[in-house]
Amino acid sequence: MHFLCKTILFTVLPFFLFSCSSQKLSLLNDSFFEIRTLKLSGAFYSSPIKTLNDNVVIGSHKKRIYFLSNTGDIIHTEKTKGWIHATPSLIFDSLISIGSYDGNLYIFNELGQEKSHIKPGGTIFTNTVQLDSSKIVFGTNTGSIKFYDFDSKQYTDYKTKRKIVHGSPTLLSDNSVAIGANDKRMYILSAQSKLISSFKTKGWIMHSKALELADSLLSFGSYDKNLYTINKKGGLEWSFKTRGKIHGSPRLTHDGNIVFGSFDSYIYLLDSKGVLINRIKTKKRVVSSAAITKNNYIIIGSYDKHIYILNSKGEKIISIPLGGRFFSSPIILRNGTIVCATTNGLVHFITPKMTFADIEKALL
Repeated sequence: MHFLCKTILFTVLPFFLFSCSSQKLSLLNDSFFEIRTLKLSGAFYSSPIKTLNDNVVIGSHKKRIYFLSNTGDIIHTEKTKGWIHATPSLIFDSLISIGSYDGNLYIFNELGQEKSHIKPGGTIFTNTVQLDSSKIVFGTNTGSIKFYDFDSKQYTDYKTKRKIVHGSPTLLSDNSVAIGANDKRMYILSAQSKLISSFKTKGWIMHSKALELADSLLSFGSYDKNLYTINKKGGLEWSFKTRGKIHGSPRLTHDGNIVFGSFDSYIYLLDSKGVLINRIKTKKRVVSSAAITKNNYIIIGSYDKHIYILNSKGEKIISIPLGGRFFSSPIILRNGTIVCATTNGLVHFITPKMTFADIEKALL
């Protein structure tokens, strides 16, 4: 495998240094971030995950699964027979599952050694969630939400009304599962794969995972341009209308607010009742989901090839140009490094040289 690895020192340029477009940009003496970029093979629609040892796993559309160290070194590359669109998942302590267009769900250890695989039938777009000590749940393009028990090696299926289950499952606090599908429904299923309730929207529910809020409410986005919040009986609590499709998953900030992006190019911050707190305009659609730092800063990518950093009020602190569109969602490692991937095969390890609070102060 051929790849280019380069380390870039990113220096932030505050707006007051731009006198006109024809002038050269002045540089601050101090830099805010160190960025290491890996040029790998294939577009990234899968999002990275961090392992228990704080390493990184991600799949690409060149039929490869990459196992990376937390400093951006390649530990292992695994070749499959199909695109990897699904995001990996941690299951059974330190194992990693990831589905492929070749119809297999692969199970690896953190070093990238394959431990097993299953072939349930159909392409796997979704991540998996672990229900108990032996059972996992995921979706396929055969119209099935699959419940698989590794002990008995048996499947139990819940059939949806259309073939594609592109949404990803969320394990809820009562051990039920919420998962959206291309039949425009959000399903809530018991651990025994029985229907508890469903909610019908007017558009596909793609990658938008249900977010569990307080009082057992669930929030998710739809291609009908709405963010919905429902109760577990399938009743609507509130909805928020945008001007574009919602593909990514809403995320919860540490103060209980909801952040998500839309194809209308905005990043939205709502309170828990669906009231708009703020919205930030980007230059292209926002497909990515957000990551939230320990100090409540919001990290999210856009198709305009920038990663955006917002404060807890939804105000833009800075955006970093990274040379590729963001379909994939960022993660944050224990040392504060942001890991994100783009559709032109780049994986970035962005390490702040100071706290986000200090960066925010420096840019005031």
